Amino acid sequence: SGHEGMARWQLDRPTPMEHMRILDPAVDASTIKLTYERAVELLPAIGGRRITASWAGYIDSTPDGVPAIGEVASVPGFILAAGFSGHGFGIGPGAGHLIADIVTAATPIVDPLPYRPKRFETSAWGKVADF
Repeated sequence: SGHEGMARWQLDRPTPMEHMRILDPAVDASTIKLTYERAVELLPAIGGRRITASWAGYIDSTPDGVPAIGEVASVPGFILAAGFSGHGFGIGPGAGHLIADIVTAATPIVDPLPYRPKRFETSAWGKVADF
């Protein structure tokens, strides 16, 4: 069955994604140290403070730096929204609106064509991608 047969979860309970985080890289302590040292140079008042928490993550990016938003032709009904390249906070509201328009078959807020995932099926050299 397709996406319709996927397991559901309750909105007031932890989701499966909260129980299994596979993209949870280790923090690079040398980068944290360097960032802290640079911050102290800019703001000496924070010198001597202890770092209480740190986090690392991946930035999903696309070859052109533009998100892939749209239906994946090989999986009808599957709407992909990925590759925000670290800009998700800034473009999230507009992208969310576009995704909602696509999902509900409403007139899109912007032209979705430049964001279509299918644009990556061939490379600049005309080679077909194998995904």
